[in-house]
Amino acid sequence: MTVYNQILRYIEAHLKEEITASQIATNVGYSANHIYKLFKVYSPYPIMEYIRRMKLFHALSEMYTGRRLYDIALDYGYETPAGFYKAFKAVFGCTPSEYKKNNIQKEGISTFIDNVKNINELDEVLAFAKTLYPDLTFDFGGEGDDKYSRNFWLKEWKKNPELLLFAKEDDRVCGVILGWAENSSVTIGGDGVSVEYKNMGIHESLLVEIEKRAKRLGHKNIVLGIGEGEEEFYAKMGYTGKTLIQSEKYSVEELKKFNEQYKNYEATGAGVYDGHIHQLWLDSSLLDKGLKERFEKEIGDCRVQIIVNKEL
Repeated sequence: MTVYNQILRYIEAHLKEEITASQIATNVGYSANHIYKLFKVYSPYPIMEYIRRMKLFHALSEMYTGRRLYDIALDYGYETPAGFYKAFKAVFGCTPSEYKKNNIQKEGISTFIDNVKNINELDEVLAFAKTLYPDLTFDFGGEGDDKYSRNFWLKEWKKNPELLLFAKEDDRVCGVILGWAENSSVTIGGDGVSVEYKNMGIHESLLVEIEKRAKRLGHKNIVLGIGEGEEEFYAKMGYTGKTLIQSEKYSVEELKKFNEQYKNYEATGAGVYDGHIHQLWLDSSLLDKGLKERFEKEIGDCRVQIIVNKEL
């Protein structure tokens, strides 16, 4: 996994340059063949397709800043607008000009991405975020001082307003990504877009934007817990996964034996939380779909959470 993360960081740092598999291999000290194999395990795309898509996701995020499409295309290695338009359409289903017209600027209606600037915006963003999590057992954005309460987000906004982002169209919030900083890491406590805005690149743009801001603020990585069925989305955005198994019934050693029997993933950490909750961390692939459900069913009496991470 460390080598894979090295590759992702190299790609991220050179997105505005021509990148080849041989260049990456030289940089990380492994053969190109080994790199191709890693991407088969951890990414839904071959390495060159991953590079192409990351260039386009970053280009899309810059479209929200109002930059000229021609300048953006040149920045990401497209010598002609035609080549950029063709690649963009293959991923997003329309040309950059059509996307900008339909989603960013259209007869006075605009979609834009920004961070929370005032209390009213914070309340509006939290109200929207709450709709993304209808099954939560706690009150997201509610009263009190618990984590994810309004008071929690208010404190975090005052400390790091740049990490509370939203997308808005015609005065209506359509997407959010809410993060807070701890030491050198940024934790995302809520992210997503409304149903009608899925598969339009807005969620990807929000992720790219918070990654840029986190890096600018000096943070080293981004981490978040995800739900079942979201694994491939984060894998395609360059996130890697860890599986956290927690149980009050089984010891860490018993959890390790279950892992060896069922999946045999590398155990990267273990311990006891709050004196009675036994925890085991596994280095897993996000492409192993249904992993959470299978572990909970096969082991029983445990809770499994998929945590994704991206090193900046």
